[in-house]
Amino acid sequence: MKRKHILILVVSVGLFTGCSVAAHRIYSQQFGNRTEELSEGHLLYLTWNEIDQTKYPREEVRFNSGKNQLQGFIYGGSNDRGLVVISHGLGGTADAYLPMIMYFVDNGWRVFAFNNTGVSGSEGKNMRGFPQSVIDLDAALHYVKESSSLKDLPVMLVGHSWGGYATSAVLNYDHNVNAVVNFAAFNNGRELHKNIGVQQAGVFYHFLSPHFWAIERHRFGSKMKLTAVDGINKSGIPVMIIHSSDDALISPKTTAIYAHQERITNPSAVFVYLDGDDAAGHEFPFRSRASRNYVKAAVESLQTYWAEHENPSRSEWAKNYNFDKIKATELNKELMERINIFFNNAR
Repeated sequence: MKRKHILILVVSVGLFTGCSVAAHRIYSQQFGNRTEELSEGHLLYLTWNEIDQTKYPREEVRFNSGKNQLQGFIYGGSNDRGLVVISHGLGGTADAYLPMIMYFVDNGWRVFAFNNTGVSGSEGKNMRGFPQSVIDLDAALHYVKESSSLKDLPVMLVGHSWGGYATSAVLNYDHNVNAVVNFAAFNNGRELHKNIGVQQAGVFYHFLSPHFWAIERHRFGSKMKLTAVDGINKSGIPVMIIHSSDDALISPKTTAIYAHQERITNPSAVFVYLDGDDAAGHEFPFRSRASRNYVKAAVESLQTYWAEHENPSRSEWAKNYNFDKIKATELNKELMERINIFFNNAR
């Protein structure tokens, strides 16, 4: 073999190996860690210890998803209007949706919220990847089907971001679901990978793309191909797709389910676009304008406090500011009422 050919071979092998290592490192940075339980010191979320547990008692349940046992909670155990299953976003936990959980309980729904693989009280070394949320929701719905106390209730799904993708992609399977609401959801993990990757790495992303594909193929098999749009179209059930115009993470023009609405043939699909003063970003599209304004003012106060104190304490600031988590996490009541009516009509 000529020296030139050997050099080309060595460079090619080196480039392939380098891209493979880089792809595994990037994938690990995104999914290679666990998400632990929310702390009471977190300003933007309520924890169960901070709400009236006598009014909102919960039953902890466990169910299997693959080799891992997941943690779930049943709220409103005596409610019989139907069951709302909540699938959380990446980096969040089931408790991050407590205001929504309390809203549904107050309106007569039983609620099943669970932690995905690698999250809080669920088993798993890490969160594995985008398709894992679909796998875990699929397992949760099998648990519902096998539960004597839940199986006869109409089932409604609510998901946000990673969980929003799951609530629509899981419709590719044959579950008895009456209706779905998703917030800030993407259509497919591969599309989102590409969009974010091109923005961050430019043309170099295309060298990494085959390695990302190989990682997901190895971990998830054909499940990596599941799309939200296919699930929505296959099911034919009522689906409400909610997206904010200022969502900087999952764009309503490219990777969001909302961006693919021309491909959605399900006549029962409804689109809600939060624009203007109602635009609420990616993380909290279900919260009120008042809550966003309250948090904005509080953050400005906290930043000033940190700049003025040598050893700043967030808890001390919160005490002096009289920070109110109920105000900070207030829901968009009009939107939630629309969802409540949507679910009632689908029972």
